[in-house]
Amino acid sequence: MKNKLIFALMVTSMVTLAACTSTSEGSISGSTSQATTSIEFFGWGSAEEQENFQALVDSFMVEYPHIQVIYNATSSDSYMTTLKNRGSSLPDVFYMPDYEFMQWADSGRLYDMSNDVTQDELDSVWALSTDMYRYDRSSSMLGTGPLFALPKDLGPYLLVYNKTLLNQIISDKSLSIGLPSPTTPMTWTAFRDYLKAIKIPNVFGIGSYEMMHAVYSNNADYWDATVTTQTITDPNFIQAFQFIADLHLVDGVMPSPSQQNSMNAYQRFLNSGAVFAWMGAWDMKAFWNTTSFDFDVIPTPVGPAAGAKSTSWVGSVGYAVSNNSTKKAAAMTLAKYLAFNEEAAILNYQLGQAMPNVKTIAEGAWLDEEGLSGRSLMPANKQLFIDTVNQTTLIGGKNRARYYLYDNTAIDDLEDSLEPVFAGTQTAQQFLTAYAASFQADLDDNRSYL
Repeated sequence: MKNKLIFALMVTSMVTLAACTSTSEGSISGSTSQATTSIEFFGWGSAEEQENFQALVDSFMVEYPHIQVIYNATSSDSYMTTLKNRGSSLPDVFYMPDYEFMQWADSGRLYDMSNDVTQDELDSVWALSTDMYRYDRSSSMLGTGPLFALPKDLGPYLLVYNKTLLNQIISDKSLSIGLPSPTTPMTWTAFRDYLKAIKIPNVFGIGSYEMMHAVYSNNADYWDATVTTQTITDPNFIQAFQFIADLHLVDGVMPSPSQQNSMNAYQRFLNSGAVFAWMGAWDMKAFWNTTSFDFDVIPTPVGPAAGAKSTSWVGSVGYAVSNNSTKKAAAMTLAKYLAFNEEAAILNYQLGQAMPNVKTIAEGAWLDEEGLSGRSLMPANKQLFIDTVNQTTLIGGKNRARYYLYDNTAIDDLEDSLEPVFAGTQTAQQFLTAYAASFQADLDDNRSYL
């Protein structure tokens, strides 16, 4: 039951870098009179994402012909291991996932780019997308202090459904229900009733349920505001885990743990074996290219706890620059282009890579579907991505839990231990009450690094 983003992955071979020196590594402009500077840009992703970023890099090199970018990518599963194995010889520009950010910023390996960006540039993108890459090493505080990365994306992870299949089920069963509301979240009870109503042989209602969505949408969290004291024994938290377990154990609308192990929820959705799944904006191109059905997104169902509202986790990856890079000016030029440039933002969404970082593009051209046609018009409910970031009365978004930790041990250990709940041998209350001391010990260990 790991809370991972699952892609159809393709590992690319690493490009051998040609040694290249520059006689001018000061101010960067588009002048072709400057000597050529070669920088390495390292990322991860599916075949679709790698194609997208090669296109973005090619566009950058047209605008900045004196900067040669050698783009390398690997699978998401092997990315951090590969990066860590580079030691101090890091790429000039590289992906920095939010769930690794705290440890890397604290280590001094990331370049402090605070003086390289203007306030206008910061104001042009979602505040969360840059605030989350600030870290004060003296106080070990996230969200404040120097800026150590620029946003590659800001990605709400939303509930997606197979619109073609759902319409067919509703019609074949002569159900008196319509498609889900694109704006009003269902309650957990309503969602369970909906999944039971559309139940048909060999097709699950939902491939899996995101744990953080259930927790956050029931006014619960894993720890207190200081990230020092566990709160997994809070009744709202317990209720969230039992809700997920009951989708399989009671309702039979979600695969069993063994069925999920044999086929992950992402692939089951692509194969039309589940009506509902979860998607980020980064999944769009893969969905356009590999599915024949229509799809759309709806708000995360909301739990019954007092004060609860529909809340999805919002993930992010940043563009970091190595503190040891000898080509920081060129590296920053690439990072700023990918994060702030309006033409890059337009190309980015037209390629199906992300919700645009630049707010005016996201709320204008992206919602207006400029440059999109056919399958690239999906999902129609793009406004939900923006609402999740902007926080409306009914819809909200929150950093995923791993962002707040120095390392991921606490969350990983918890998720690795959950089989008794989802197999039905223990209730969520029994398991979480017994596991609380172990979770607290992991939190204590996490703070000991700081």
